[in-house]
Amino acid sequence: MNPASLIPMAEPIPIHWAWFDVLLIATFAAHVLFMNAMLGSAAIGLVQAVRGRNTLIREVGMKLPPLLALTINMGVAPLLFLQVNYGNFDYVSSVLMGGWWLAVIFVLLYSYYGFYLYKFKYETMGAGLRLALFGSSVLGIVYVGFMFSNNMTLMLRPEGWAPYFDGYAGFLNWRDPALYPRFLHMMIGALAVGGLFVALLGRHKQSEDFVRTGMWWFTRATMVNLAVGLWFLMALPDKVMLAFMGHNLPATLTLVAGLASAGVLLYAGFRMEPMRVAAWAAITVFLMACVRHWARVLYLDPWFSMDTVPVTNQYGSFYLFLGFLVGGGALMAYMLKLYFKSGQGRA
Repeated sequence: MNPASLIPMAEPIPIHWAWFDVLLIATFAAHVLFMNAMLGSAAIGLVQAVRGRNTLIREVGMKLPPLLALTINMGVAPLLFLQVNYGNFDYVSSVLMGGWWLAVIFVLLYSYYGFYLYKFKYETMGAGLRLALFGSSVLGIVYVGFMFSNNMTLMLRPEGWAPYFDGYAGFLNWRDPALYPRFLHMMIGALAVGGLFVALLGRHKQSEDFVRTGMWWFTRATMVNLAVGLWFLMALPDKVMLAFMGHNLPATLTLVAGLASAGVLLYAGFRMEPMRVAAWAAITVFLMACVRHWARVLYLDPWFSMDTVPVTNQYGSFYLFLGFLVGGGALMAYMLKLYFKSGQGRA
């Protein structure tokens, strides 16, 4: 079977594809920052609780419902922009995964309400039940992350779609060697940013213990993630890997810039400077989102090019989007201002 015959025809888009790629990268970077802060801090709090130190998990648990809500909302935009430019690949991989992909909704709802119960029923639940509820909610988020890694890798490999026709109702991308380092790279990155979130929380609460704990997790997880990132690079197909090693200058320079930024933020982490680390973490995550996008483009190069997609030049909807973006951003800023003025926000 020719894999190219399985790829649907791309639909026309209203404006130049570069606009959607830029929005995809920017919104994905924002989503990753919120997701990492949420999942990483929850995992660190869980580890601390298992060790008998419950202060951190209690403080983090109070922040998780709004963090998870922001993570979900920030994740909608990049998923939609991905489907505009690369929907003929993403929709196929989602359908092929079948029940595994549909289960993401229900698992995410379970984790969401699990964190809410932990926050609002903390005093009425026993210690064992609290820990079990919190731990299972964290595992639910890990499942969601693994399914997204499967989907985002499966969409890049039309040659791996054929097993669906062997009788499977839904399958995962187990045979892709890049799946495992890609997933681990994201999860360990979550521990790093989660540690940074704990340190910033400690700085806000004037808790040196939180700052030390957060910076310890941040620096160690970042060093481990650099090694996992090398594994991820070596697991890519030869053509994609070589593009990042000098065969494609823009892709190579983007990777080098990301590594340099990671070096600076790691240096700031060892100097126990959480505010400086936060600034460089945002820059590094954005650059790594650009690297991820380069990998997507290079993977799909044999099958698809955005230059072949018809453009209708209908900019009315784009201007409407920009208006709602500015208005919605202002409204969100006002809502956050009210939240932090409230007693719950100050707590």
